[in-house]
Amino acid sequence: MNEFDGIVLAGGKSKRMGTDKSEIILNGKSFLQIQTDKLIDLGAGRVYVSGKSSPIPYAHHIMDIIPDMGPLGGLYSCFLECNCSNALVLSVDVPLISSQTLESLLKKHFSGNFDVTILSHEGKDEPLIAVYKTDTTAILEKLIAQKKLAVRAFLDRLTCQHYEFMGDHQELINCNSKDDLRLLSIHNAEPHILNLISCSFKN
Repeated sequence: MNEFDGIVLAGGKSKRMGTDKSEIILNGKSFLQIQTDKLIDLGAGRVYVSGKSSPIPYAHHIMDIIPDMGPLGGLYSCFLECNCSNALVLSVDVPLISSQTLESLLKKHFSGNFDVTILSHEGKDEPLIAVYKTDTTAILEKLIAQKKLAVRAFLDRLTCQHYEFMGDHQELINCNSKDDLRLLSIHNAEPHILNLISCSFKN
């Protein structure tokens, strides 16, 4: 596997959830710990946590250089710090995504020569589950200066390929609200979904 850094985007305001999503406990670990552990297991050179002071000793926390710019601001700040020319980017709120899926995404990326490889499923792109080249900061800087903050605006300026996810769609559950947490709890009873047994807020 080629060298890459890992980035967990954890700087969202969690308005719909009502509590910091990165601190939600699932099967004894916070969402943030779950995601950073995957990146380490996959061989990331460094792991960066965007937008949050991280209690995880091996992770480097990176606050946004320009605040309130959404995911593009987080990517820009982290890409400037990356040692590797590629970074696996992972949103903190998709805790069921498996290491096997992420490894396949990495392999797809390194088999070609594209700026970004995006996970897709049934026609829907997941640009916050993707591998990006980190030398794209000039593009991000220009978009931020112009207040063009949609991730699609960034993608439209990159060479892109897609990794078509063919696995269990439950891996891609995006946990943005308490209703989403209840959906995770339903799947706790299904052993093929990572053998999850608990889902609760951190005290």
